[in-house]
Amino acid sequence: MFNILIKYDGAAWETDQLMRMDVGRFGEYSGIESKNISVKNPSTLKSLEQLDTLLMYEKHSEGSNVDLIRYGRLHDIKVDGSELIFRFEEKGQFTRSIIEEFAGRLNIGSFEWHRTHWAVKDAGIPRAMLAKLTPSFDVVFSFAGDNREYVKKVDQNVRRKKVTIFYDENEQVRLWGKDLAEHFELLYRRSGRYCVIFISKAYVKSMWTRLERRAALARALTEQNEYVLPARFDETDVPGILPTVHYISLDDKSPPKFGKIILEKLGRSPAS
Repeated sequence: MFNILIKYDGAAWETDQLMRMDVGRFGEYSGIESKNISVKNPSTLKSLEQLDTLLMYEKHSEGSNVDLIRYGRLHDIKVDGSELIFRFEEKGQFTRSIIEEFAGRLNIGSFEWHRTHWAVKDAGIPRAMLAKLTPSFDVVFSFAGDNREYVKKVDQNVRRKKVTIFYDENEQVRLWGKDLAEHFELLYRRSGRYCVIFISKAYVKSMWTRLERRAALARALTEQNEYVLPARFDETDVPGILPTVHYISLDDKSPPKFGKIILEKLGRSPAS
């Protein structure tokens, strides 16, 4: 089984805090395997936390991410008056076109695209669809190859704290065979909670970092909170990044020290 939660509010899933669904919408369009799961017996809701989950928006919702479908797991599901409240751990994202491609195998009927509801579907999410998942990361790194040695050490220090990072050397199998221009545009625009840009003279000369930066800045235009986090090896001007944007100087920051700063930004304890 798996969960599909669809809402009209185009900002409903744009949070890492508590999420909500009206109790009266629970169970609509669900499969027969879920018949024993009920809000009238809240203890049965715990089993839903073991299921793959898709968070979607109604087809004609308005918002910057309405065609983005989040994939992950639910946690801490509770009944609170007329609402179900829960948290969501995101593992990756699909585009709406991918969901539409597999709609028949997901048993999503035509009416569901236009209805706020929580369905518990029979069977599972197809492997062929999961192969098209774009994974989500706490941080994505954008840097020039000349600065790889430093960035690699930052990645090693932060990753030990169970932070998910996009660092290209660790993604070679996943990247194998992909159109990198298309994949990186999607990844740097949608897949990270933050994008750390390691600025240097080499950074502005690279074709690939130019693509990454443009995608990250496009995302930053739609964000209410900061997304692009500049870190400077030198004072090189970077097109699109205003001089008024606060940055971290790496002159006196060893990779472990800068790693601690990233952890603090994520709200993680460096000592944990």
